[in-house]
Parts: sequence; C-alpha cells; structure tokens
Amino acid sequence: MYRHIGLALAGALASTVSLGADRAIAVPATVAVSWGFVTNSNKVQPSRNLGVGFWQRGSGAKPGVGDVFVSAMEFQLPEAAPGRIRSATFQFTGRPSQCVGAEPVVIDVYAYAGDGRGDVGDASAGSRIAQMRADCSDRSAFSQPIDVTAIVRQTTVASGIRFVGFNVRKANNRQGPGLFNLVPGKLTVVIAEREMDKRMDHAGSARAKSMPVAAGEHLPAGTHRRAELLKAQQR
Repeated sequence: MYRHIGLALAGALASTVSLGADRAIAVPATVAVSWGFVTNSNKVQPSRNLGVGFWQRGSGAKPGVGDVFVSAMEFQLPEAAPGRIRSATFQFTGRPSQCVGAEPVVIDVYAYAGDGRGDVGDASAGSRIAQMRADCSDRSAFSQPIDVTAIVRQTTVASGIRFVGFNVRKANNRQGPGLFNLVPGKLTVVIAEREMDKRMDHAGSARAKSMPVAAGEHLPAGTHRRAELLKAQQR
C-alpha cells in the first residue's frame, strides 16, 4: 500500500512540475519566399505569392507548359540548450489557386538548417520530414502539425542566433494544374525550465525514496536508515 501511495504522489508531483515549468513559444516565419521553375527550361523566377504545385500556362500553351512552384520558410530559433527542447511542431496551410481534376495534390516537406535569408538554393535543401495530400476543394489543406523536434534540437544553441528552414515541394505528377497558395506557418517550440534528463533524474529519485525496500536490495549511500524506518512502518 505504501508503495502505491508513494508512486501516485511522486507521479502527481512530476506532472505538476512538468506543466508548470514548460513554456511554449510560437515563432513566426522570418523568411517566406517562393520560386517558379519553368517547365522544359532552366529558367527560375521569384514569385509574388507563396505557393506549391504546378501552374498551367494559359494563352493556348500546350498541356504541361507552365511553372512548378516551391516555397521555403525559415524561423529564428529561441535560445535554449538542446536538452531543454521538449518538442517542436511546424504548421502551415494551403488554399487551391489553380487546381483541376479529382486526382489529389501530393506535396513533400523538407527541413534544413537555415541562415535567415531566402535564396533559390533553399528550394532543394534538406531532408524530407513529411508528405501531405489534398484535393482541389480543400480550403484548409496541408494543415496537419508536423513534428520537427529532432531538427530543432540539432539546430538550436544555448546562446546565439540560429535558423531552421522548411521547404514545400510538389511530389506527384498529376494530370492538369494543381497549384495551392500557402499561408506562412508557425513553429511552436516547447522549452523545459531545465534540461530534461536532469528533471527525469529528479523525478526518479523522488519515486525511489517513496518505495519500501526489499531485503538485500542495494541502496544509495545515506538511505539505509530510511529503509529501516519504512520496514518498521509496514509491520
């Protein structure tokens, strides 16, 4: 019985500390840029609108002639030791601009270490972290949060300016245009008050001290007297 009460109290205490010490920071995009890659050409041109997918050129152009749009967004990371990053999520949204047909539009999201500036090299940087899809009637497309904890931990520093970037690319070759306008997302970073391994060690120590000790069990220095008291209480 003492064991269960001790575990419950330690668990409740650990939950309270965790909730009270964590701090969520919503970071807006520092950079939000888009480029149009002209099909059957090496020409690349900046876009006034943030978008992803294929835009079919009009004025009698043949099918498949147009621009493939790629967008990149970068965020300045809050200063924190990597061990204090509890979690990080990236979220944006899309809206159909020129989209025809029932076939879904599939996009890939890539993450990379940014520099706070938007250049065309960002369109092909990074490693893929997510794939999403939407249809031409979806007015709030690609809005699922993406877990980016790993890349944020790798990039963040305790003191100094660092950026993390995400680019969004077309992933499938569908029939007809499938261009979506994008709204720059936000990066939400949850930071613990102190490094998480130390907090976990503290909670584990509290639980260990609350547990009755079996005969012959090895104890940390200074806890033998406490074990004897606990045994006496159980009698």
